[in-house]
Parts: sequence; structure tokens; C-alpha cells
Amino acid sequence: METKRKILVVDDKGINRYMLGDIFREEYEIVEASGGQMAIDIMEKDACNLAVVMLDIIMPVINGFGVLDYMKTKGLLDRLPVVIVTDDDSEETSDRIFEYKVADFVVKPFEPRIIRRRVQNIIELYAYREQYGKIVCAAMRHDGK
Repeated sequence: METKRKILVVDDKGINRYMLGDIFREEYEIVEASGGQMAIDIMEKDACNLAVVMLDIIMPVINGFGVLDYMKTKGLLDRLPVVIVTDDDSEETSDRIFEYKVADFVVKPFEPRIIRRRVQNIIELYAYREQYGKIVCAAMRHDGK
């Protein structure tokens, strides 16, 4: 039996985690984090099994930017897509978010069918990119013989 890929949903509000998780629950295992530190703990143990991180910016203690800083430091932003889902759509915040080169930025309230399609597209894109990278590396090793 094939195990489901995981989506990490990070938001301090339980209802938001539930609503986002419910959109993807049939196809993915949903892992929830109620704050930044919990998200970091999950990524330290299980980053390789995550398909995407859906991250709120406005959270107490360690906010979304703190999580993005952690991911940047660990080199996770290059291979693990992040979709920011927040109600802060100020120009300052959106500019700061895109400095991290996140995969996408969605403002609450969101349309479930649209966020579902966007996240699925991002997951597929990153999977193809990873597969292509492996093919290129294998070809380079073969040519180097």
C-alpha cells in the first residue's frame, strides 16, 4: 500500500488548519502545527516526507517569517514548496514574503477549489523539478566515467 504524501498546515487558529486540511485530506496526510516552533520541530523530523508547507504569517511567539528563516538556514526553501496563507495582504508583508522566494501567496478568505488546484500544481512542479535534477545528476555521473 502506498503511503500518502504529507502536507504541513501551520496556523495558530484550529479552524483554519481544519479548513485547509479538509481540502486535501482525501489525497494527502495532513500534519498540523499550531505555531512556528511546532512546525520547525516537525520539519526537523520529517521534512523529506512533506509535499508542501502551508504557512500562516501572523502567529504568536515564532511567526511565519521565523519559520521561513529556519527553512532558509536549513536549505529547505529550495526543495520544499511553501504556500503562504494569510489575511495580511499589505504591500510590505507581500514584498517581504516574496523575498523568501515562496511558491505562492494566498489571501484569506480563499476559494477552496482554487487553492486546491494551485497547491496541486506546485506539488507537481516541485516533483518534476526534483526528478529532472536526479536525471541530470545521473547523466553527469555517466558522462564522467
